[in-house]
Formats: sequence, C-alpha cells, structure tokens
Amino acid sequence: MKKLPIILLLGLAAFAVLADGDYSACFIPGEITEYKVSWMGIPLAWSKNTTDAIEENGRKLIRIRTVSKSYKAYGKIYKVDDIKEVIIDPETGLPVRIDLQMNEGSIHKSELTLFDHANQTALFHDRLANTTNSVAIASQTRDVVSFLYSMRNEKPEMLAANTHTLFAGGKLYDMGLAIRKEGRIKVPGYGKVDCILMEPIAEFDGLFLRKGKVFFWISKQNCSMITCIQAKVPVGKIKVKLQTVSGTGDDFWDKNE
Repeated sequence: MKKLPIILLLGLAAFAVLADGDYSACFIPGEITEYKVSWMGIPLAWSKNTTDAIEENGRKLIRIRTVSKSYKAYGKIYKVDDIKEVIIDPETGLPVRIDLQMNEGSIHKSELTLFDHANQTALFHDRLANTTNSVAIASQTRDVVSFLYSMRNEKPEMLAANTHTLFAGGKLYDMGLAIRKEGRIKVPGYGKVDCILMEPIAEFDGLFLRKGKVFFWISKQNCSMITCIQAKVPVGKIKVKLQTVSGTGDDFWDKNE
C-alpha cells in the first residue's frame, strides 16, 4: 500500500522566501506538539515534535526532533518508525544539520545533511547507498522544518507572494504557496481555531503535481501552528491533525497544558 511519507507530510507547512532577520522568537525551547495521522479515517500513526536549546562548539543552536510511529494496532497495515533531527541557527532560521531515519512501509531512508551557508553548499550523505554529494545552495536555503518554524515571522500574504527553493533529500525544489480560504478547524482541547487554508504548489518527489494534492491549515494565533494537513492521493485520503500543544508560553496554546 503506497502512501505519502508521514514525515514528509509533517513538514509541508512553508514553501516561500523568508526575509532576513532575527528568528529566535520562532524557536521556543520546551515546545511540544503532537499530531495524529489517519488514512481513510483509520488512525495510522502519531507524531511528536520537541524543541530544545543545545550548544555545539560554543554556538547556541536549536534542535527540533520529530518522532513518528504507527499505532500498535495498525502496524501491520502500514508500519511507521521515523526519527528526524534538525539543528537550526535561531538567529538566521537556517538549518545547520539534518539527520533522518525513515522507515515507512517499503520506504527506508538514512540520511545526513551538513549545511555550509557561508560557502553556499550542502553535503548530503545517503547512508544506505553509501554515497556523498555536494549540492550548491542559495544563501537563504532552508529545509522543510526550518521553513515550518521560521514562517512564524511572516504573514501568509508575504509567504504566498514568492516562489523559492527548498532543500530535501539531497535535492533543491522550487516551491510556491497559494492561499485558498479562511475557516475554522476543531482541535482537541481548544475548540474551533481560526485558520487559513494553504496549498503548496510544487513537484516534491514527483508526488504533488502528478499524483495528488496537499492542503494545510495554519492557525492565526501569534504562535501559529499547523492544525491540519490533508492529502488527496490515488489510494485515498490522509489527514494529519494537531492533538496537543505545550511549552509555547502562548496564553492560547498553553491554557490547557
């Protein structure tokens, strides 16, 4: 049964240029978000994102760790066992290092990416293929996770006004973003949350333009969250729904902590 990678869906929330500036307010040490992933209404897997501050060689950085696993009852239908860590410079919002371990059904990946923004290169190591490639990048190239959090600095209209480049899986992709409508998404413990529906316009691993569509809802709170991701693919519908938020320091999200 072929589906969109879970860890890919969880990073589909920003596909446009971000202005230069201090992004430290976008990364909140102690922030935790949890999501439920469903396929055709079946609760397939859960995912947990944690943010914490680290120090490497005297440099203060942010680590965002995403763990995704299939629910025990549905592991035989489609097994998910993913871990992704992204190290980010909070001042620039740029990624420093990405470490990905993905096991989803028949999809298996083990990848390490090291970014050198000063020289505009990214060193991509595929552990399973035992290959290493140097990829030329632009000065503001981000991955999906650093985009996801850095976009908190930007208004949706500004994000949708540009098409730019995203790094993923050792390649660069041109991405656009379309605002579709406003609405309300029901989030457990928070009721109906005001959100904006957006659609990434891009060819990402050949899936979105040729084989399906992805839509996501982003909340209007000061600490914006992706409340729901919906994917329409040939094998059905996949939904990623926000379940809990804690540690943001935002009155709206932390009131039920």
